[in-house]
Amino acid sequence: MDNIIDMNEKLKQLEELLQTHDWYYAMSDDNYYYKQGRQQFEKIWELMDELKNNGYFTEVENLYDTYSPNV
Repeated sequence: MDNIIDMNEKLKQLEELLQTHDWYYAMSDDNYYYKQGRQQFEKIWELMDELKNNGYFTEVENLYDTYSPNV
């Protein structure tokens, strides 16, 4: 039961990260913004992997598709 609650919290956290992520960080001329965007993207990717490994593959893919632009 605790694992389900924990995973639901992580899904909410992932959604918040996806909503606020600078999807165009790689195009920045400023190294500070590039580093910040890269770190956040790595955090998103790690969280996505953890959720997928716990059986939330479809939910994670749907969230990613909802918030990521076609870059």
